[in-house]
Amino acid sequence: MDLFLATCQGIGLALAVGAVAGALAGTRGEVGGGVAAALVAVALIAGGFLFGDSLSSEDHPAWPGWPAGALVALLGFFVAQGIVAGAAARARGGGSAVTLAAYVIAAAAILAVLSLFVSPVALVAFVGVASLAVGRRRRAGRKHEGLRVLR
Repeated sequence: MDLFLATCQGIGLALAVGAVAGALAGTRGEVGGGVAAALVAVALIAGGFLFGDSLSSEDHPAWPGWPAGALVALLGFFVAQGIVAGAAARARGGGSAVTLAAYVIAAAAILAVLSLFVSPVALVAFVGVASLAVGRRRRAGRKHEGLRVLR
């Protein structure tokens, strides 16, 4: 496996770890807190380790994968947490947030397995998650735009 495929594999594994941790943090319905901070720390460490391990298993230096994996895991964490926390806020009983978290965890597991065997799939997932993050941020900026005009 060359550097490109090892990098793709690292991206997929780090994104999957971040998404699982974010889905678990999002089920609580809160964006901040002690549990979320602990889960983001686990996602950063695991994402960096898995990315670095993907590189080092193919005789490349592991250290570039540590910060890159942490950043990719952080992206996956915040996108998954935002989606699941939004569902938890809309579902008063909490049932749909847990179901959505289970779907996110299942999708992350599928991404991890696919990135082990078909590594470039992780690039598609990364672009999808990044575009989802940009779209959510853009919509959040427009959410209260009409109220600002009334001032």
